[in-house]
Amino acid sequence: MLTLELRLLTGRYVATSYNDRAGAEWPPHPARLYSALVATHFASEEQDSAERRALEWLEEQGPPSVRASDAAHREVVTVFVPVNDTTVIGSFDKEQERLAKAQAVLMDLRCHLDAATDDKQKRKLQKDLTKAVRQLDKAQKKLGDVILSRIKAPAKVGKGDAACAEALLPGWRGRQPRTFPSVTPDDPVVTYSWPEADPGEHGPIVDRLAARVVRVGHSSSLVALRVAPTSGAASYVPVESGPHRLRVVRKGQLRSLEAAFERHRETEPRVLPKTFQDYASAVAKQTSLPSPVFGTDWLVLEWRRGAKLAATRGPDVALAVRGALLKHAGEPIAEVLSGHQRDGSPSERPHLAIVPLPFVGRMHADGLLKGVALVVPRDGSTEEKKAVYLALSRWEEAARNRGSEDDAPDLRLMLGTGGTVGLGRVDQLSRLHTLRPRSWCVAAHSWATVAPVALDRNPGDLHSRNVKKLEAAIRAAEESIRASCFNVGLPPPLRVDVLPFAPLAAVYKARRFGPFPRDPKKTQRVLTHAFVQFAEPVLGPVLLGAGRYLGLGLFKPVDNDD
Repeated sequence: MLTLELRLLTGRYVATSYNDRAGAEWPPHPARLYSALVATHFASEEQDSAERRALEWLEEQGPPSVRASDAAHREVVTVFVPVNDTTVIGSFDKEQERLAKAQAVLMDLRCHLDAATDDKQKRKLQKDLTKAVRQLDKAQKKLGDVILSRIKAPAKVGKGDAACAEALLPGWRGRQPRTFPSVTPDDPVVTYSWPEADPGEHGPIVDRLAARVVRVGHSSSLVALRVAPTSGAASYVPVESGPHRLRVVRKGQLRSLEAAFERHRETEPRVLPKTFQDYASAVAKQTSLPSPVFGTDWLVLEWRRGAKLAATRGPDVALAVRGALLKHAGEPIAEVLSGHQRDGSPSERPHLAIVPLPFVGRMHADGLLKGVALVVPRDGSTEEKKAVYLALSRWEEAARNRGSEDDAPDLRLMLGTGGTVGLGRVDQLSRLHTLRPRSWCVAAHSWATVAPVALDRNPGDLHSRNVKKLEAAIRAAEESIRASCFNVGLPPPLRVDVLPFAPLAAVYKARRFGPFPRDPKKTQRVLTHAFVQFAEPVLGPVLLGAGRYLGLGLFKPVDNDD
């Protein structure tokens, strides 16, 4: 077994997310840790061959399990820094992007070739590899030619050259906005473990190399790195299909990093190789606290583009997401996705809940949807979870085929009067409090609705002017909510209040959500806001009522500070 312990000496970690320039990466990706080790190795005047062999051994050990605590995102502040002399020699963004793509293709083909066993497949990959090398050479030559043409001394000095030269001085140079996203973890120690690895003679070498690493990520992320005797319980474990996506190391990574350095000698922005591994949150530690049937290892889709919609449109968004997932699901469609058995009858087991997440209950809350959570049952099998992840992956692949090159592309939804909106997978901890599962999944005594409960039975008129009828309707509604708690695996609440008003800031009144179900041919449910309190803390997420699989009856904890 090999365990590397990373300690953040300043208590915070500064590194930009690979798919969100305003977002911070968390936890530190294994590929970033490996790149820090490689950079430390090459920083020595004379490279130790034993260190190189240890790095080559490490890149073959596969994705590690990761132990990392929750982290709070620092509010991103934009600062303005002097730009380089692009006004004189111009930008090479287009050529650099073409070169980066060629490098990524070449590295991917090398990894596939190393793993290939079939001779026919090897010949095809070798042919593709030869073509990729030519494309890389062409891209390198193009970039070199453009740079030479820009820096070549002019035959004559023009009238504007003096002004351009003056613009290079710091006092005259223009400013560009820069952001430095960072997180502050609850625990500044992160560990990476390879349980099956046998370091042997490489162990002391890796430890000696790790001791010289001074930073991971931005230069302000000072660290102490060492080989540790134990790892503790993992927070993230590599899986075939999972909700989290981290960049990891594959065979050939050292060679690719070395080639990139030799080519540009740090004259280009550093780009980590994009080799991804799906991760899932490790099984939570055992607890005696009551918990519902819904799980906490969410897949979260954030709102990326299109009109901002109020929480009242949540059921419409959930239905559209459900339709897209079913469209891209494998055949036969899994019961966890469809909510129906093979014969078409309703499922008798918990299935996927699609939960729109509004920004409510906090200062400056606006009541708008910030994203959607795909919530798999807490006791869902590996096959059920895989069916959900596969449907989302196929949806993303279809988006890439429409021209997107993003690893987490925009997923388009048509919402009628809401127009077309774009959602995108959140691969790691979101900077938005609303999109973090822990905001909804903590342990709490008291819970209040952010989307009204669709009662399983009609309680009568909750707005009657007749006092006796009103009291009877309220009692019936309270009993319906108590029964719903039992249906999702929660204990009987100590207190249930049926509320004629919105209980939290920016929450919309129940009547604003419109009829449910949307199909007028189906039995229409009574919607009401509610407050529930339990005798002991219960774990979230709390989703109650007939509309719980589409986000109605979503409760927010109201007796903790998270």
